[in-house]
Amino acid sequence: MRKRSKLINFVKNISYSFTSNVLSMLISAVVTLIIPKLISVKQYGYYQLYLFYASYVGVSYLGWCDGMYLREGGNYYYEINKPLHCTQFWLLGLFETVFYTILFICALFVGNDVERHFVLACLCVAAVGMCLRWFITFLLQATARIKEYAIVTISERILYVIVAIPSVLLGYRGFRLLVVTDVIAKYASLLIGVFYCRDMVFSKLLPIKNVLHEIWENISAGFKLMLASLCSMLIIGVVRFGVERRWDITTFGKVSLTLSLSNMVLTAINAVAVVLYPMLRRMDEKSMPKLYGVMRVALMSVIFGGVTLYYPAQRILSAWLPQYAESLRYAAILLPICAYESKMSMLVNTYYKTLRLENLLMKCNMAALALSIVCTLISTLVLNSVTAAILSILIVLIFRCVLSELLLTKHINIRVTKDIVLELIMTVAFIICNWYFGFAGMVAYAGCYVVYLLLKRRDIKETASFIKSMG
Repeated sequence: MRKRSKLINFVKNISYSFTSNVLSMLISAVVTLIIPKLISVKQYGYYQLYLFYASYVGVSYLGWCDGMYLREGGNYYYEINKPLHCTQFWLLGLFETVFYTILFICALFVGNDVERHFVLACLCVAAVGMCLRWFITFLLQATARIKEYAIVTISERILYVIVAIPSVLLGYRGFRLLVVTDVIAKYASLLIGVFYCRDMVFSKLLPIKNVLHEIWENISAGFKLMLASLCSMLIIGVVRFGVERRWDITTFGKVSLTLSLSNMVLTAINAVAVVLYPMLRRMDEKSMPKLYGVMRVALMSVIFGGVTLYYPAQRILSAWLPQYAESLRYAAILLPICAYESKMSMLVNTYYKTLRLENLLMKCNMAALALSIVCTLISTLVLNSVTAAILSILIVLIFRCVLSELLLTKHINIRVTKDIVLELIMTVAFIICNWYFGFAGMVAYAGCYVVYLLLKRRDIKETASFIKSMG
């Protein structure tokens, strides 16, 4: 009965998170498909530049929120020390306000591109709200308040699309309104998060000297995880930066569109990772290897089946966005990253956090980042090829995933070497079939997928039996 109750709670939390992420994915799909259609490639490039810079805002809190997430993971919300967290929340807000005010002033004296200055100004305003919202959403995730976390997350995207899409449809053709709308939406979602955690946010403030030790503990615990996350983002970020520097904002926008399509798939997969971490923290370590194997088989089987739809999707999108037709072809290279990044996000990263192996995770990501820098220099400066730059993204992400997984499975004592080889074969087959052979390639890859399922049929049956036994 107790096992069934845990399963019901897990499924319920998954449904909240998955619904939120699917809605977010659908909204992102609408934004990705409509905005590039109606504004110029250059304007879209500046919009993507804002989103690119915004993805690195989390570095400014130095692992503070990450450490809290690691240390509170598995606890219940009613157990947390609310005055302690309240004081940290407001101190974080003060720190971020001072930091980004200084950054904004400095940005005014860098370069003479008015559009870039506008992007940086909006970024600095948005960053303070983003950091405070992360403090709340990390706390909600760690304490398994997934329903509230889902509402806070999806509210930003809903408000954004309600304002942005009608504005573009009614004739607005610049990127500035899109950026300002994004800033407002971020603060609106922060207010919703404050409402859900009002008993913490407006709790009693403690003397700063009584909180400094807790802040230090959180930063000490989270700094390595933050560095690991930063390196993870920079793996792709370095390539995107190299493309923007070597070519122009237009090429940057086209490449970013293709990456956005891959990220939409990852959004839905990340729903499981949100729920999995607090559940693993409360789980007996002996059960972790079995769960890892089960979720790995289910995930990879679904992903490799889903990418079969690449060819018809690419044809439809090319007809809808003809100015991006050439860059959409790169999805034949980038789409397989969904398999590896989904596995990293949902399983590998979550297990590293649960087992408190963030130092090892950081080293894996740093090694991948070093490889990314080398590949970017070669592809942009030596080969002068956008195709080579995009291919390097896939190569580096595969290297990072394989290295991280081999080290992790050594700790939890399971073997995945044969699976890794089979997945690499499927990846190469997908790229060759879809890059060179069009519709015939889709049919050929579908045949490869059938062979994959036959080779994995025993594992798939075991996975199905395990899930059935949990009920």
